[in-house]
Amino acid sequence: MAIDFKNLEIGKIGLIQQQENGRILQIGLTEEQSKLLHIFLGGISQKSSLVQMSEDYDLVLKSSICKTCKLKNK
Repeated sequence: MAIDFKNLEIGKIGLIQQQENGRILQIGLTEEQSKLLHIFLGGISQKSSLVQMSEDYDLVLKSSICKTCKLKNK
């Protein structure tokens, strides 16, 4: 069974997992799993709101870092 994963739409919430070696992995969700996650998060955030982390905690794509490195090396 093949699962079709798409890019996360702007404003949608995704999942990540940090491994013991410090690597951070994206967790792929189907469209239905994403909808269920939003329902679940809506429920648990009623008593205590979720907090958006400061810019210090932003994650970046490796591809954007590699492009920046290539530009600096030219």
